Amino acid sequence: MTKNGNLSKIATKYGTLFAFILMLAIFSILAPTSFPTLPNMIGILRQIAMLATISFGLTFVLITKRSDLSIGYSTSFLGIIVAALMVKAGMNIWLAALLTVVLGAVIGLVNGVVIAYLGVPDFIGSLGVGYVVAGLNQAYTKGHPISGLPAEFEIFGARRLGGVFPNAVIIMLIVLVLAGVILSQTKLGRYIYGVGDNEEATLMSGVNTRRVIVWSYVFCGIACGVTAVIMTSRLGSAHPQAAEDYLLNAIAAVWLGGTAFKNGEPNLAGTLLGALIIGTMANGLTILNVSYYYQQVATGLIILAAVIITSIQKNHKK
Repeated sequence: MTKNGNLSKIATKYGTLFAFILMLAIFSILAPTSFPTLPNMIGILRQIAMLATISFGLTFVLITKRSDLSIGYSTSFLGIIVAALMVKAGMNIWLAALLTVVLGAVIGLVNGVVIAYLGVPDFIGSLGVGYVVAGLNQAYTKGHPISGLPAEFEIFGARRLGGVFPNAVIIMLIVLVLAGVILSQTKLGRYIYGVGDNEEATLMSGVNTRRVIVWSYVFCGIACGVTAVIMTSRLGSAHPQAAEDYLLNAIAAVWLGGTAFKNGEPNLAGTLLGALIIGTMANGLTILNVSYYYQQVATGLIILAAVIITSIQKNHKK
């Protein structure tokens, strides 16, 4: 391979990482006293903890070439559930958090069964489940938040280890490690990648691909439950629509990550990088006093760039 060919291959594989480094450099130059500081870097990690966690779950589904449009609705609903279990039912914070994560898995299971076993297209099936969950959410709350959470519940999203490192980031990293182990060290993880690479060949090799797809949705639901716990803890109350904006940002994070490391394929390291890019962009533009509306424009341009680069990468592979 020629030197130019090697450079092109490196740029294609690591271009997103280089773009992130360039972004850090630009914001550091434009805001030298506020952006490149340790507190601000930790703040960015804290800011992306929820987005990255929910995006890790979505990565499982997107690897199988499916989608889950219910994640925003589900996470909002699960936030209401964890708050109601503590405030209305007087439940212990740890049991409430555990039951919330379990319910997230159940929602993922419903998504998986509807899509894999009933044959409903993933776009329509997951959106339908999302609307059902959103309806239950609104019916229970009547649009009102739930406040008065126990002070000790702050441990999941509002407190910091040693007063410095956010607990939310620690939970995010734990989810990342567990997800990485599942995808890289287990048969199920290999089957999930197999379904995404060539579902027919994986089925012909004796793998129950429907069950694999269901498991990917279950993992996504679990991530929604964990995100809901972190989010509600950090906000100090539960809001019926608190997480509905996460859908587009999570898709953007995974798409951005798909342009890094694996030539257009969803992967956990790339998803983390994608969340970092979105979080860093928002943080840097806020420090520079750029209007929120223009931040949305910047995020949209990032998504478009990610989709275009991913398409180029996939065409190059073919």
